[in-house]
Amino acid sequence: MIINQKYWTKILKKQSCFAFILASFVFASPLTWETLIQSATEDPVLKAAENRVKSISSGPSTKLWKDLEFRYKLDGFGFLEHDFELRLKPGPIGEQKAVKNFWKHQKRYQEARKRVDESQLIYDRYERALRYVTRQKIAEINESLFEVNQDRITVLNAKVGSETFDALDLMNAIEKGAALRAELISDSTTLRDIEMKLRSWVPDFEGIALDSSWLPSMEELNAVLQKTAQVDSTFPTIDMARAKWELSKERLMQENVSDRDMLSHVGIGYKHIVAQKKYKWMGKDDFKPGDTRLEDWKSACEEDGSCEIRLLNRTEDNRRTMDKFYLNVAIKLPFFSNNNDDLMRRQLSVLDAESDYLEESRTLNQKVARLYEEIMALIVQWNVQKDFVAQVDAGSIFQEFAAMAGSDPLLLLKAREAALASNLKAVKLEHEVYFRYLVLLDYAGVFARRDIHNHLKEGLN
Repeated sequence: MIINQKYWTKILKKQSCFAFILASFVFASPLTWETLIQSATEDPVLKAAENRVKSISSGPSTKLWKDLEFRYKLDGFGFLEHDFELRLKPGPIGEQKAVKNFWKHQKRYQEARKRVDESQLIYDRYERALRYVTRQKIAEINESLFEVNQDRITVLNAKVGSETFDALDLMNAIEKGAALRAELISDSTTLRDIEMKLRSWVPDFEGIALDSSWLPSMEELNAVLQKTAQVDSTFPTIDMARAKWELSKERLMQENVSDRDMLSHVGIGYKHIVAQKKYKWMGKDDFKPGDTRLEDWKSACEEDGSCEIRLLNRTEDNRRTMDKFYLNVAIKLPFFSNNNDDLMRRQLSVLDAESDYLEESRTLNQKVARLYEEIMALIVQWNVQKDFVAQVDAGSIFQEFAAMAGSDPLLLLKAREAALASNLKAVKLEHEVYFRYLVLLDYAGVFARRDIHNHLKEGLN
C-alpha cells in the first residue's frame, strides 16, 4: 500500500509539472514591437514622473496668512500674572497670485521633464530592439559567409598536388574560417545579452517576433528626410529648458514680493493679574496720627531697646482682578540689510536658466542638421551596396564569372562571397541610418506622443 502511494505521488508530480510547462507554452506569447513599447508605461522612471506631475496638479491651497501662533507667558512662579497673545504674520500683498503662478509653471516644468523621460524610455527600447534585428541579419550573413569559406577550403584541399594549388590561399581560407567562427560566437553572445535586457522590460514572453516590416524602408526614410524638421520649443529638451527658465523668472517674482513684506507681525494680547499686593518697610515717621500700627512699632522698639527698628507692613491689598488688552505691531526696517545680494543671486539664476535654454536650442539645431547630413550620406552608400547585391541576385554577375571561370569553382565562390560581403555592409549601413533616425525622433519628441502606433513609420510625418 505504501509503494502504491509513492508511485501515484510521483505520477501526480509528473502530471503537474507537465501541465505547468504546457500552460507556459499556451499562455506565453512572443515579444512584439507593440508589447515592447507598451512596457514603457509601467517603467518606474515614468511612474515617478507621473507622480511628480500628479502631486502638484491641484496647486497650492489658499493661504490667508503666512503664520498664526499663540503665545503664553507666566511671570514668576506665583501664578499671579498671566500673559496671552495671538500673533499673526500676514502675507505680503500680491504673494498669493505670485505663488499660484509659480506652481503653475512648476507643473509645466514637471510635464516637460516627464516628456523627456518618456521619450528616453521608448528610445531605449527601440534602440535595443533594432540592435537585435540587425544582429540577427548579421548572424545569418556571417553563417552564409562561413559556409562559402568552408566550400573554398574543400575545393582547395581537393587541389592539393595540382599545378593550380596555392598553399597560401588555403592558409588564408583557414584563417578566415577561424575569424568567421569567432564572429558567429560573438553574434550568439550579443543576441543572448540583448534578449536578457528585453526580458528585464517584458519578463514573460516566448520567443522574439520583432518583424522587420515595422521598420521604414530606406526609400521611405529618404522621402521623409528630404525636408529638414524645424527645431523649436516642441522638442522635449528645449521645452524643458524653456520651462525651467520661465520657472526661474516666476521664482524671482515670488521672492521679490516676499521682500516687499514690511509688516513683520500683528499681535493681540491679554494680560491677567490676580491679587496684586505691595509691601513697605515703615519707621516712626511713616505712620500717620491715629494709625493703630504705631503702637505695634512702639512696643517693638521698647522690647528691642532701639528706636531704629522698622516694620514690614503691607501698604496695599488690592484683591480685585486687574486685566488689560494690548496690541503690538512689528515693522521691518530695510536699512543696511543684504537684500541686494539676494536679489542679485536670484537675477543671476534667471540669467543662467536663460543661457541654458539658448544653449540647448543652438546645440540641438546643430545636432539635428548634422544628423540629416549623415543619414542622407549613409543612404547613398546603402544604395550603392544594394545595387551590387541586386545584380548578383539577378544572376548577371554570376554568368560573367561562370564564363570567365570555366570549370574553376573558386571564382564562383568569390562572387558569392563578394555579394554576401556587400549585403553585410548594406545591413550595417541600415543600422547606422536607423540609429541616427532614432536619435532624431528622440530629439523631436516623437517617442513622447501617445497618439502614434508605430513611431518609426509615422514619426516625422
